[in-house]
Amino acid sequence: MTIRLKIPADAGPDDRIFCDDCGEFLGTWDDLLNDFERQGGQDGVFRLDKGRIKRID
Repeated sequence: MTIRLKIPADAGPDDRIFCDDCGEFLGTWDDLLNDFERQGGQDGVFRLDKGRIKRID
């Protein structure tokens, strides 16, 4: 499963981030980064790369 994020090139902590596929609001950039870190960051079960969050199988 891959979630594609619509992230502005100069995203700041308060920028609103949306799903690039369906347009659903996912949270602020700061909220998403904090949640990603709480789940293990790059050493967890997900990878964040070029606006994509991908579950590692």
